[in-house]
Amino acid sequence: MQSSWIQAEQLAHLSNQVDSAFIAPLPGFDVVRVHGPDAEKYLQSQTTCDITSLSATNYLRGAHCDAKGKMWSIFHLWHTEPNDVFVLAYRDELTASVTQWKKFGVFSKVSFEPCQQQLAVFGLGGPEQELTALLHRLGFEQPLVQGQRATHQQDQLLCLTDQHYLLVTSHSRAHQLMQQTELPFAAPTRWLQAHIQQGLCYLEQETIGQYVPQMLNLQAQQAISFEKGCYMGQEMVARMKYLGKNKRAAYILQADSSSTPLAGSDIEMQLDTNWRRAGQVINAVNVNQQLWLIAVLPNDITPDTRLRLPAEPDTLLTIKPLPYTLQ
Repeated sequence: MQSSWIQAEQLAHLSNQVDSAFIAPLPGFDVVRVHGPDAEKYLQSQTTCDITSLSATNYLRGAHCDAKGKMWSIFHLWHTEPNDVFVLAYRDELTASVTQWKKFGVFSKVSFEPCQQQLAVFGLGGPEQELTALLHRLGFEQPLVQGQRATHQQDQLLCLTDQHYLLVTSHSRAHQLMQQTELPFAAPTRWLQAHIQQGLCYLEQETIGQYVPQMLNLQAQQAISFEKGCYMGQEMVARMKYLGKNKRAAYILQADSSSTPLAGSDIEMQLDTNWRRAGQVINAVNVNQQLWLIAVLPNDITPDTRLRLPAEPDTLLTIKPLPYTLQ
């Protein structure tokens, strides 16, 4: 489903060959407004993050799990006033979570309002000095640090990591931005490449309900609170931490290739002279014949392990360092 604020023709003219600071439309991402007297209390019982730690200048990264601890979604959320929470995620996973939240929310004073007809999402990134100048042109006086959120008029700027941002704005403002030809626009794939290089991912349809949060490194991204009260799937998430049950993690892989494997595609590892299935692609992007992907693999894997995609048996995948430490 195409978002109404941008046309396919506009996307087709955007390039991923941008080395400087850039702004990229992300029509695959949506926002839902969770509203009502029980909004924050309800989300506290449904998510891995501690909703009580929300403030006027931060956002939270978190996950929504089923009763077995398997994730429906990975999201970013913030509030602009009490009992008014906005949740941003990739469309597939956001749809999955809202469907579940509505089922369990019938006994709470809470409503779920899709914002795809009102709000648009952009991704920003690039070298620090150029990115600072770009943020200034968009109305933000200074760069942020990870976890911070800034507001300019009605725009919301979320700093995912240094030099890697999300911008949420109105449709009218998005249209105005897209008309400013002097802005350094890039294709969504350029932002996704940076997202993967930061060790971050989102769930596409093929991977929803497959993994507990630690398998995608959410404990290393401050996306799990182990001090908050009960929430859906908490028992399994806690077991992974305190009983050492987790045997898998997400890794950044790269190869010289023209392909872009789909989410859910298998990854094989070599054992002696044989190859066997070792993991699964979560997200993948190809920029300038460079394949970047983030995949779930055994957490005892070593950098010299030989990995490949079954569809490209002669192309080896290289494990790249994660920008954070796994716990």
